[in-house]
Amino acid sequence: MMDRRLFLAGLAALPACSEIGLGARPHKKRMAITLDDFQLEFDIGLDKESRHENILNAFDAVGHKAAGFVTGSFVTSDWGRRVVQNWLDRGHLIANHTWSHPHASETETAKYLADIQKNKSYLDELLRQVDFFRFPYLDDGRDRRQQTALFDGLKDLGLRNAPVTVGTVDWFTSNRLEAALKINPNKDLGPYRDYYVEMCVTLANHWDGVAQAVGFQSLPHLTLMHHNILNGHFLKDVLLALKSDGWGFVDAAEALNFSAYHAMPPEPTLGRNWLTLRQRAANVEIDPYPEQYLEFGRKEMDALGL
Repeated sequence: MMDRRLFLAGLAALPACSEIGLGARPHKKRMAITLDDFQLEFDIGLDKESRHENILNAFDAVGHKAAGFVTGSFVTSDWGRRVVQNWLDRGHLIANHTWSHPHASETETAKYLADIQKNKSYLDELLRQVDFFRFPYLDDGRDRRQQTALFDGLKDLGLRNAPVTVGTVDWFTSNRLEAALKINPNKDLGPYRDYYVEMCVTLANHWDGVAQAVGFQSLPHLTLMHHNILNGHFLKDVLLALKSDGWGFVDAAEALNFSAYHAMPPEPTLGRNWLTLRQRAANVEIDPYPEQYLEFGRKEMDALGL
């Protein structure tokens, strides 16, 4: 007969096993969408109201509650505050992305923490409470000493870290789209849509493969996108393509509460994916990053004339 103490100990271990993805549960592809920055000015070819509604309607199309990581200085206008309030009214989560979007590695630590505090005060006034924080540029310090000080500061502010496990490089794609629209506001955007949709699906599957390689069977991925004109046009197309590819959408509040995300990484992130750091620590082999999206997809977009 099994020792009762061993049986109870086994039960106690189950939550931990399920959190890191161990055990015999079948693999599932799961993600939450997170949009950073909320730079709302660009409106060539798509007015700001349509861009905003298109993004929210895209989430509705797949029944998803997302998270917006807001840089406060970008949303001080009446329109900016309205966008944030609309996100809340539609059931989405708002989180902290600093006041002025600085590089931590280029900023004195006390000044950087004051920038986070300023944004927290602004957002707390709008929302009552903000629980999560993401470092702009995924830059959490120039070295281990600064990284430790910044994570200690987050803890003092009652904020938890929100890393990235699926990066879409949408910021670069959007920059190229914006440049094209400045030249021709009526440009055919179909090729940009097709490129972006394929990129998002390909990269999501790549990073899910990395997650499995480091021991996460059904990780609640945090997918990084931005509140930009690209997603104003094509976010719905991307989400429907991901759904067709077998991805399920986890509410951002649930994904962000995954406790493994909150601890300080084993080394400064320096713009890297959270899974890259886990892979380095575990010293396991993974499939190479898709070649067509190296250098943010620059060569591929050049080849396609985008």
